[in-house]
Amino acid sequence: MNAYEWDRTTMAVVACALANDSDGAGALLEPLDARDLRHVVVRLAAMAAEALVAEADDAGGDREEVIARWRASILAHESRHDAAG
Repeated sequence: MNAYEWDRTTMAVVACALANDSDGAGALLEPLDARDLRHVVVRLAAMAAEALVAEADDAGGDREEVIARWRASILAHESRHDAAG
């Protein structure tokens, strides 16, 4: 795959996610080799990060605030998992 195809696949996976279509997303990702899958996963993470930063900008926050909120979210998730034991 090339960069265009990685982006195209990433956008299609996002469309599946928005439609709550995990089977569709799986069908898009299943045939990918490990290298292509890594590229798509990194693009998905970058898109999520960009969306979080844009949301913070719109709310008058900054990148550091986004990072702090993300870390807090991770810690809360881990705490819930540990509590469920």
